[in-house]
Amino acid sequence: MKKITINALIDIGCLITFIPSVISGLVLYLVLPSGGGRGNGWELFLDIPRNQWVAMHNNSSLVFAALIIIHLLLHWKFFRHIDRCLVRSNKGSAEPPGDR
Repeated sequence: MKKITINALIDIGCLITFIPSVISGLVLYLVLPSGGGRGNGWELFLDIPRNQWVAMHNNSSLVFAALIIIHLLLHWKFFRHIDRCLVRSNKGSAEPPGDR
């Protein structure tokens, strides 16, 4: 498989696992908090118990984290040489018009 195809699949996987992680995190934070606060005493949201929201959040977050690690490893060469992108060389280059 080509590297670009692998990158695309990993990126799509990241997006697919990020969405339920964010949604479940917001539900757990805003609607079904573990301690006191707004929503205290609620046991269900959308007919899903809090412990299933926690399980969905934990599982999707772990898969997302694993995919992010793979993503970073696939782009390691870029990160190793990022200083070349950030530092502009002045050899033979004219000053850009906006930097005067």
